[in-house]
Amino acid sequence: MVDKFNENANVLATEYWRLKGITADKASEDKLDEIEELLEKGIGGKLREKLDAEAKQLRKEKEDRSSAALKVEEIKKEIFELTADFAPNLDSFDGTRFPYDSEHEPISEAYFSALTGIFLGKPQPSIQFKVATFSTAGIEIHSGENSPLKVLGYIIMIIQEAAKHMLGMENKIGKSYMLLKQNGYALSALETLIKEGRRLRIKEIKDISHHEDKEYKELVTDDTYDKELVNGVVYLVSGERGYNLAKEYDGEYEATDFGEWVWQICNIEVSKEEGGGKREGKRKSISGSSLNIHKMLKFFKK
Repeated sequence: MVDKFNENANVLATEYWRLKGITADKASEDKLDEIEELLEKGIGGKLREKLDAEAKQLRKEKEDRSSAALKVEEIKKEIFELTADFAPNLDSFDGTRFPYDSEHEPISEAYFSALTGIFLGKPQPSIQFKVATFSTAGIEIHSGENSPLKVLGYIIMIIQEAAKHMLGMENKIGKSYMLLKQNGYALSALETLIKEGRRLRIKEIKDISHHEDKEYKELVTDDTYDKELVNGVVYLVSGERGYNLAKEYDGEYEATDFGEWVWQICNIEVSKEEGGGKREGKRKSISGSSLNIHKMLKFFKK
C-alpha cells in the first residue's frame, strides 16, 4: 500500500539480501563432494559416523540454497511490483531536499542497493541521478533548471518505468530503446556521451565516433557520416516520442538521466543475452549489436 511504501520496501529488501546471502554461500559444496566420495569408497568406523552426520548437514544446506534461489526470484518480482508504483512517503520540500515523512521509516540502503544492483548491475547505497540523489536521508535536488516538484516527478518516473520494464509491462524505457535501435547514429552518439561521462561538442562526438566506428565509417563518405551523426544528436535532444535522451548546454551535449537509464538497463540485458546470462569479461555494447543502418550500408556495398 502507498501509505506504507517505505516500510514495505525495507521488509522486501531485507528479505532479498538475506536470501542472496544464503545462495552466495557455496563454499561447503566442494566439501560435500569430497565427503560423499570418501563414503562411496566404503570408509568405516567413527570417521564414517562423523562424515555421515556432516554430509547430512551439508545436504540440507544445499537444499536450503536451492530453495532460497527460487525465493529470491519471487522477492525480486515483489520488489518490481512495489517499485512500479514507486510512492515514497516524503515530507514537505525543505530547501533543496525532500526528507522522509517523520511518521514513516526512512527507505533503507538495502532497498537502494537491491534496485541499483538489479537495474544497473552494481549495488549502491543510494540512487544517483544528475538532477537528484535518492538516499536514506530523502531526495536531494541538484538541479535548479526546473521546480523541485518537476524534478521529483521526473526521477520517480524513471524508477517506476525501470521496474515496469523488468516486469515486462509496457514502459517508456523499453519503448525509447526500441525507437533508438532504429536510429543507429543516435544510438552511437548516446553511447559516446555516456562512455565519456562529460559534456561534448559536436566536433568531439564526431572525432570519438570516427575513431570507435572505423568499420562502418568506411562504408560512407565523411560528409554523409557526419550529417547523419548530427541528425542523431538532434534526435537525442528532441525528445521525439518521449523524454529527451540528451540535453544541450551552450553548444555542448550531455546524456540525460533518462538517456543513461535507457542505455544502461538495455545494455545490461543485451550483454546477458549475448553472453549466456553471464557478465564476466568485457560487455558487448548495444550499439555494436544493433546498428541496423550500418548493416544495411554494408549489404548495399557488396
